[in-house]
Amino acid sequence: MSVRILTEEGQRFRRLSQSELTIAEPRHRTHGDFTGKQLRIAGRTVIDLSGLDYLALGSDPKVKELMRRNLQRHDCGIPGSEAIIRTWQVERLEQELAAYHFGVSAAAITFTAGYPVNFSLMEALGLRGNSFFLRMHADAVGDWPTAKAPTLFFVDSDLHFSARHGIRFATRLRPDRCSSRIYPTGDLARLEEQLQESQREVPGPAVRIILTDTVDSATGHETDMAPLCALAERYDCLVYADEAHAVGVIGPQGRGVTAKVENFDRYRNRLILMGTLTKAFCQPGGYVVLNDPDLAALLKLCSPQHVFSAPVPPWIADTARQMIPLVAGPHGDRRRRRLEHVSLTLREMLLDDGFDLVGNSASPIIALPLRRPELGEKVLHLLCDLGFVASVFQGPLRARGQEVLRLAMRADLTDGDLEALGEALNCCREKLHFT
Repeated sequence: MSVRILTEEGQRFRRLSQSELTIAEPRHRTHGDFTGKQLRIAGRTVIDLSGLDYLALGSDPKVKELMRRNLQRHDCGIPGSEAIIRTWQVERLEQELAAYHFGVSAAAITFTAGYPVNFSLMEALGLRGNSFFLRMHADAVGDWPTAKAPTLFFVDSDLHFSARHGIRFATRLRPDRCSSRIYPTGDLARLEEQLQESQREVPGPAVRIILTDTVDSATGHETDMAPLCALAERYDCLVYADEAHAVGVIGPQGRGVTAKVENFDRYRNRLILMGTLTKAFCQPGGYVVLNDPDLAALLKLCSPQHVFSAPVPPWIADTARQMIPLVAGPHGDRRRRRLEHVSLTLREMLLDDGFDLVGNSASPIIALPLRRPELGEKVLHLLCDLGFVASVFQGPLRARGQEVLRLAMRADLTDGDLEALGEALNCCREKLHFT
């Protein structure tokens, strides 16, 4: 019976993947070498606008030389978890990520990918001294005097799934010590109402955390962080800002959307910034930075991943560390200026041609509403025939009525590439009437 149940579910899933569950199967399969901007798909060379190498550093000779040197210098193996050994490569990477965002007195925590950053930190922040791992060994760690102060999450409705997943996990483990409320994206009036309600309902000590993406991964919408930080100060909250699609790309030295906030230093004690290495830094891994090293140490202890999982490999950690000044310095500035030009040029071109756009002009993610989501597959294949690979965000990634065609801009796109892309999108609109 067990095998039969799973077999039937697998068959049903496969049928759905061919019709409704559009995330279930890859839309395109590459052939030949992975070359970044240009890929070989279905016998033709196409430009990839589905990737996330916004600064186009993946093919940069300087980056490849860094990787070559570190691969020769270090062993390719992966050490044990941080409960066993702490490599200097990861330690230096965390120190320089912290300095990049906050200064030398801050701290960072690295993970092997972006998803476990958000999931693990939600568990650690939500449960703290009530974490399942610590309670398993209560005789060793003893009582935590602040463990009775609950964590109250205030969650932007478009927050990345990884963080929402972690919050659900924490609240179901200890609903008496952790809870969440969802506010509509950008609706600060509703958020303030929720904060006021929580003060009435929980008048005693509590940890209140406001969570948001700074750049939405599907639409490119950029959050205005200044009023959010001011609201956090007024109601004594922390702000957890997911900067995954902004780090290296937006803000001074590419330090993210939050770094653009006037009087940034005023809020630094309230900020926890999440970033990934997988986009501008072209390396596997993710991290958070915060101003308090002691709190960072606690969150590591309350995150089972750091006890049971392997760290970022030393040679990758050393490469990522050496890429920080490259991304933050003049080389990165030139790439950011080019990326901004590419993004603004395409936006203006599409608006002039009568396209509706979602999001705003500060982001390298350009999204077009998919008015007829049943045409998503055809749009992607026609675009591929015309020389471009893009992404469609629809069920179950997006709710009905919010489906989009996403184009991820790259700093190495030429003006000729943009003209050809504009022509391809116009052709898709004329033939398929998708938007």
